[in-house]
Amino acid sequence: MKLAPRTFRIQWDLHAWAGVIASLFLFVIFFCGVFSLFREDIEVWQEPAFQSAPPGESPPSFDALLERVREHVPLPRGANLGLLTHEETRLVTAYVFEPTGTRVLWLDPLTGEVLPERSRLASELYWMHFFYRLPWGQEFSGLVAVALLVTLVSGLVIHLKDLRQQWWRFRPEVKPRFSSSDAHKVLGVFGLPFTAMMGWTGAVLCLAGLMGQGLAAGVFRGDPARVNQLRGYAQPVREEAHREAAMRPLDELVARARASVPGAEGTPRYVDLHFHGDAKAWVSVFFQLAPLGADHYAFVDSVSGETFGTSIDSRTPSFSFERVLFDLHYAHYGGLLLKGLYALLALALCAVLVTGNLIWLERRDEPRAHRGNRLLERLTVGVSGGLVLAAAVYFASNRALPDALARRADWEFGLFLGAWALATALTLLPRDPPLRAGVWLCTGAAALYAGVAASDVVFQEAHLFTALARGLPSVFLTEVLLCLLALGCGALARGLARTTTYSRR
Repeated sequence: MKLAPRTFRIQWDLHAWAGVIASLFLFVIFFCGVFSLFREDIEVWQEPAFQSAPPGESPPSFDALLERVREHVPLPRGANLGLLTHEETRLVTAYVFEPTGTRVLWLDPLTGEVLPERSRLASELYWMHFFYRLPWGQEFSGLVAVALLVTLVSGLVIHLKDLRQQWWRFRPEVKPRFSSSDAHKVLGVFGLPFTAMMGWTGAVLCLAGLMGQGLAAGVFRGDPARVNQLRGYAQPVREEAHREAAMRPLDELVARARASVPGAEGTPRYVDLHFHGDAKAWVSVFFQLAPLGADHYAFVDSVSGETFGTSIDSRTPSFSFERVLFDLHYAHYGGLLLKGLYALLALALCAVLVTGNLIWLERRDEPRAHRGNRLLERLTVGVSGGLVLAAAVYFASNRALPDALARRADWEFGLFLGAWALATALTLLPRDPPLRAGVWLCTGAAALYAGVAASDVVFQEAHLFTALARGLPSVFLTEVLLCLLALGCGALARGLARTTTYSRR
């Protein structure tokens, strides 16, 4: 199928402009998505306490955990508290929701030890995957995902007639303009099913709340509770009574929740206490999720012990559909091999995004005579290369900062943001060509990733060569990820150096 010249030009402009506008945001989403896939493994790696606390042989006592929290944090009447368990360790995360913010504690149900939060590395990189810290960040990520789908469709229309010819063609020895174009097409074609699935599921998941607001305003007379009920996210509407009442034991409430939902087994994943100590107090109990399976949760009155809502009552086709999309998006159904494949495809798409910008610039303005084109080239290198380096700084900070440092987790995150901003700013300086700046950024990232893995061998008991023997596969996987990132950044730095040399000729 050969397009008419005008149709081809429209599709080309749509593909180029949608890709250029969304490219840098998409790079952040997909690069941080690699760490999101291994979030639970990185959590074990980042917290030495997790490594010395393997999974418990018996379920923890939630009443005992509640007492440990009371010893360190005052829980007045009406307080809200969440207890999150982990499959990889016996430690439990306690979230105390206060008017000034959320206080986080790590609880050891076996020893009774209470530890302060040490790091948020895995969580922050996961949240960065959908810009959670920005106002309307999740909805913005959904719009970026829509732009990705537009780019995919228009790109497929443009290259459909030459797809068979361009499928395997990659010529690294030719000019950067043509070698980048080859890499862009080959990686784009092989990653097309993955990218389309990611764009579609990401758009639906991130924009579901915004679409629900529009549906509530246009169909249900501004009643969001009705939309939440249809989506399967109905929450109990209970107001605080402002008077004290005796609460039933938390373990009893968890047992009642388990008995009320067929299929709910094992230790709950999350226990959420609402209005603690109040006459209207209640508990929501969420159990472990099976891949591509149904949710299991129940709401129990903390005073009477009666169950007043379960996942069976609120299960809807929309909720089941979104659960499948979520499991597809985060590779919850295929084990470690599928996660590794997702990670490789995500990194390949990062390369597609960067090469796409460079191709667009070469076609529009090869000598970079226009200031806007020069700025875009430097931003492409600075934002993408700076993020790769900043993530390496984040991992290095996790190991280098002293454990006794006040607000240690905030310092780690601040160093990550600072390194990213500084790398981007230095790339914008006209002193060096942007590709040369990319060489230095990738070289620095490779050195840091490799340095963290090497330092663990020297200073940590669990590292690349001992983690499996100590029963810590999560630490082993994270160390392998660091080594692969070091090798990838090193290879990219070498390739960029050769490209810079070729350009000077």
